[in-house]
Amino acid sequence: MPTALQVADGLGGWAGPATLYRVDPPIEGKDHLLLFHQPPMYGQVGKMVVLLADEDAQVKDSRPTVGSHETNDPNHPFTLQMAGGYRLVQSVDEMGA
Repeated sequence: MPTALQVADGLGGWAGPATLYRVDPPIEGKDHLLLFHQPPMYGQVGKMVVLLADEDAQVKDSRPTVGSHETNDPNHPFTLQMAGGYRLVQSVDEMGA
């Protein structure tokens, strides 16, 4: 079953605080995803953004990927599910289980 483990939280430099997740299995060769919620503004709906990243939270392509969607609810578990069927785990031992 696809799994995701939170690696870092509150990362700056994005439209909102970002969270880095290690995922198994990888997407397009990347085993980390960076998620952040872009809040609503100027009458537009907010957006959960999913970016492919490396273990240092470095992103080479800032175009949103699978799982990104419009919402005012920053729901990370739901977004991870949409990105690749990932479920959150609490430890590395649970990865890929």
